Amino acid sequence: MSRKWRESMQAYLLLSPIFAGLLLFSYYPPLRGLVTAFFEWNAAGDTWTYVGLDNFTKMAHDQVLIDSIPNMLILLFGGLIIGVTAPLIVAELIFFVKNERLKYYYRVMMLLPLVIPGVVGMLVWNFIYDPNIGLINSFLHAIGLDEWRRGWLSDSNTVIGSLLFMGFPWATGIGPLIYLSGLMSIPTEVLDSARMDGANGLKRVFKIDLPLIVGQIKFFVVMGMIGGLQQFGQQLVLTNGGPGYSSMVPGYHMYLQAFTFNNFGYASAIGLVLFIAAFALTLISMKFIKSN
Repeated sequence: MSRKWRESMQAYLLLSPIFAGLLLFSYYPPLRGLVTAFFEWNAAGDTWTYVGLDNFTKMAHDQVLIDSIPNMLILLFGGLIIGVTAPLIVAELIFFVKNERLKYYYRVMMLLPLVIPGVVGMLVWNFIYDPNIGLINSFLHAIGLDEWRRGWLSDSNTVIGSLLFMGFPWATGIGPLIYLSGLMSIPTEVLDSARMDGANGLKRVFKIDLPLIVGQIKFFVVMGMIGGLQQFGQQLVLTNGGPGYSSMVPGYHMYLQAFTFNNFGYASAIGLVLFIAAFALTLISMKFIKSN
């Protein structure tokens, strides 16, 4: 037995628990869902009934699912615009700071909110939107605009906008740091040449910075699309898809079908369609977002 072969076997043995975990928790559930989409599965009795494409044709007549698609698209593309541009603006502002110590403190401040669990953050925003003691309505009352006060999450006219506004000013987290790492990797020779050619400020941002960090932009676009198609956390914690179905999204409808109505086959079919949509949007975005 050669030394090289023994070292390879040791590496494989050390990696085997990781691969086993990936197969069990990352690959098996989606494959199981793919199969379940073509069955009617009663989890209580563990009975399987093959229904073919019935779960998929059912979607065309599911009015709740159909009505939830515009809500998802608004949250998806609105969140995509915010998620791509807001961290970029913050990263550019930090990049322009000359004091290295101050720049370091700004980077630390970007990470501090990550220690707060996402559910806690949602509950804080639920308090901000509270119709009785919330900060927004209290502020409107203080400046004499009582007619603008409302239940921001219980009004069908404002609930989607309120969900989209959560997280304002969208300036913290890992996003600005990813952009900043891309900006800091731009060779100083390129920046010096641009400065000598008069490319400063916004001109430099559009002519130099953006083309050279297109990889980071692609990452945020792809992750934003996938997250927008899968989202249902805000609905689960804050609105339950209401009022009525005015904040319902396909991801939350899928969750309800599976864990409230025990329609695991139909929920798996919805999940499969969302996966195909996410995959298609990812391919499209990767094709059209190119470096100049």
